[in-house]
Order: sequence, then C-alpha cells, then structure tokens
Amino acid sequence: MNIGILASGGDGVGMNTFLYNFCLWLHINNKITLFSQGYKGLIYDITIPYDIKFLRKNRNNGGICIKTSRCQEFETGEGVDDAIKTLQKHNIDCLVVMGGNGSLKGLKEISDRGMDVMFVPCTIDNDLAGTDYCIGFDTACNNSINFIKQVNDTMQSFNRTCIYQVMGRKCPQIALDVGKSVDADYVFTDEFCTKEKCLEALSQSKKDAPIVIVKEDLIDVEELKHYIQDQLNSDVKISTIGYIQRGGKPTQKEKHFAKCFAKKCAMEIRRNKLNSAIIVKNNSFYAIDINKI
Repeated sequence: MNIGILASGGDGVGMNTFLYNFCLWLHINNKITLFSQGYKGLIYDITIPYDIKFLRKNRNNGGICIKTSRCQEFETGEGVDDAIKTLQKHNIDCLVVMGGNGSLKGLKEISDRGMDVMFVPCTIDNDLAGTDYCIGFDTACNNSINFIKQVNDTMQSFNRTCIYQVMGRKCPQIALDVGKSVDADYVFTDEFCTKEKCLEALSQSKKDAPIVIVKEDLIDVEELKHYIQDQLNSDVKISTIGYIQRGGKPTQKEKHFAKCFAKKCAMEIRRNKLNSAIIVKNNSFYAIDINKI
C-alpha cells in the first residue's frame, strides 16, 4: 500500500512522536510518502524524501518535522481538485492527516471525492468532539504551568497580581486545566466570566501574588489590568504565554498517547479499515467513521 501523510493547521508537541511510531509500524511492507506543509503540499506537490532515521532523530522534538501550514487555497473546489490530482499522481492508496477541526473538514472533502483517508486528532486546544484527547494538549498545559510558576516567583517578590493569557481559540480547556494546576484565583473561560467577578475573587485572595488566567480572544486584558489596578490600588502585570505552549519536549503522557494513536492508526490500515478517525475514550483507542466525528 502507498500511504501519504501530512500535518495540517497548528502544530503541537507529540506530532513527531506519532509520525515516527506510525511509520515504524508500516514502513517495511508499505511505501510512505511524506507531504510537506500540510494541504499546501498536496496542492503544489511538495514532498520530502522518506527517511526513517530523520523521523527517529526528530521523534522527541517539538513542532512537526515535515512542516505544516494553514492553506486557504484548499478551501476552494479548485484547491481540492489539485490535491486529488497530486494524490493520484503519487498513486496514494490512503491519506493520513494529523490536525484539528479545520484539517478534519478538509479531509472529509477528500474522502467525499472517493479517496481513502485516516484522521488523527492533533491540536493543543483539545477541542475535537468525539475524543477525550488530542495530541499536543498535555505538553501545552505543562509548558503553560511551568511558565506561570517561573514568572510567579518574580510576582511574589513584588506582591503583584499577574494576568496570564493562554491559547485555546474557541475552547477553554487549556485555561481550565492550567488554572486548576496553578491554583488560579480566577479563570476567564467564556463570556459569562466578568471583570466584576474577577475583582471579587481577587479581593478575597490571601496570596501575595494572585493569578488570573484568560483564554485568548475573550477579553481585553489591558482593560482588565487597569480595572483591577484602579479598584484594588495594586500593581498588575500581563504575561502572554504564546508559542512557548507549542514547543519543547513531549511529556511522558504525550509520548504515551502519541504512540497509542500511532499503533491504532497503523493497525486499522493493516486491516484495510479505512476512512476512520482515531479517537480515545476512557483510555481506550477506537476507530470511528470519519463522518461521525
């Protein structure tokens, strides 16, 4: 079988671990084609030479060694047509995609054109319906927790409140998990969280350096900072954690889940049970119809 694989959308730690282990399961009796730069690689026929030693070297690195992208061209019918032509040119029997919601939507377009596909949930947001876990989430949370703990050392020295802005797009999972782990005084997760409620929580805090967690794109953090400063007459700082959440080495949990996803995906391909998404529920891994996720 000729298997194509790519990563689409945002990267996440653990994707390299998945890629190496997946290829390790299949590369002996199958041909594997590595498409670079996500769906852009399908449209413009961008590949990189398959080399298991290269994948092994990068297996515990952050990012994704075959590169990814956000490809607007793929959102058009012409873009999908070009992608199909590339798959046909390389005689791809099954396309495996690592990604999140947007990547899944694109893969369904390919599936609808008659190509066999497999999907593996990889997004730090952990927001794909149907699966308890997406590759990248645990490391992103741990990176955020370590960042906050280090910055909080300085906040303690000055008795400062700090507002930490985390990633998550439309999903509050990172904010919730990180907030719980660092014992945050208040966590902004949705539109029902208000600066007034935050102020009430901070006014009752006994900490030298109170912690506020804010999910990105939810509230104006500068406005929140000045509001807290004016109301409590205290020094407030803002720290945006940013892309550090997406890098570094995978946690042990991350490596475990990535290897399990890889094994399950490879086994389903070996059994010729295609057009599925690999999910995990209650620590057990399943393959479900791609249109049911």
